[in-house]
Amino acid sequence: MTLTISNVEAWNPAAITTAGTAVNTTSTGLDKALSNADTTISNLTWDGNAAKAARTRMGTEKTRASAVSGALLELQKALSTHVENLTNTRQAVLDAREPALHPTGPEATPPDPFEIADNGVVTATKRKDYIDKLQGLNDGEKTWQKCFQDLLAANHQSKITGALAQAESAATDLITAVNTAKGKVDAAYAGLGDPKLGVTAAPSAPANTSPASLSSNSATPHYQSTSNTSHSNGTSSHNGSSHYSNASMNDRNESNLSQPSGNVAEWIAQAREILIQEGVPADQIDDKAIATIIEHESGGNPSIVNDWDSNAAAGHPSKGLMQTIDSTFNSYAVPGHTDILNPVDNIVAASRYAINRYGSLSDVPGVVAVRHGGAYVGY
Repeated sequence: MTLTISNVEAWNPAAITTAGTAVNTTSTGLDKALSNADTTISNLTWDGNAAKAARTRMGTEKTRASAVSGALLELQKALSTHVENLTNTRQAVLDAREPALHPTGPEATPPDPFEIADNGVVTATKRKDYIDKLQGLNDGEKTWQKCFQDLLAANHQSKITGALAQAESAATDLITAVNTAKGKVDAAYAGLGDPKLGVTAAPSAPANTSPASLSSNSATPHYQSTSNTSHSNGTSSHNGSSHYSNASMNDRNESNLSQPSGNVAEWIAQAREILIQEGVPADQIDDKAIATIIEHESGGNPSIVNDWDSNAAAGHPSKGLMQTIDSTFNSYAVPGHTDILNPVDNIVAASRYAINRYGSLSDVPGVVAVRHGGAYVGY
């Protein structure tokens, strides 16, 4: 790649921002569609092989589509990360060209501008012609003046070509990042396969990389034993191996849920106040439900970062008390509470996500499972 001044001048970084926004909208829309479909399947009051098949298929499609959503998120990040660099290097090229086009100060005489080629080469032909025509200067003085103009031209050229080199480096970085992200989007899209038959057109992309995904449903966290973290056996509302009827849902055993205590109780109380200030109905905020999620997701450690699951492998690990990934946290955080490792901030964002997805914290599948004596499942 060899950029010219006209190439760089034609750049429109705002268009890249618009493209990044469109990609993010697509990713968010896909996440919402997945969430709605998953909720619909989870809430079905039917059992048997057909129900199990439906839930299994939902899990398969969620995994495949989540990979697409995660890849789109990486593409959006690649676009947004480089916009500022492109903007700055474009402006640097124009700023370097301006003094040569419109000389000021000591360079205002001769009045002619320097000639600037599109590749950044600067000459002073007209300025030297002006000097040649000056009266009252001997040949030696004219020669010195013309050499000085060549020196000024060389100085302008150095600044312009240096700015062009920086712009080219910025453009190369953007192209590399976008092509890498695009490759992941293509691979994830190929893994979707036939929507009717469920046949993949290519090997499936890494699972569970969706921005809407808060934590892994397959890995065993180091702060829990395997008997407490099974997401594929027991009474999970996601996998269809067991199903709570409407009748059993009314028979709630709150004693199975975790009782907030110590720091966790204090963090939940602070988060509750913030949530209510943000307009969340108090009856949708269940302290025991939050404490149960915290116990199973992080063991009460606000600084924990999940470095073992597919989210981590995709570059956006789950973090904090309720194990949110950055994109989900950023989507549901409220102003003034934007530190993902701050326990109160994490509870606020994760709770808003859970309420948006399930209607209330009490209805989070893992909470429902624990309440009825089953194994906790990730949300």
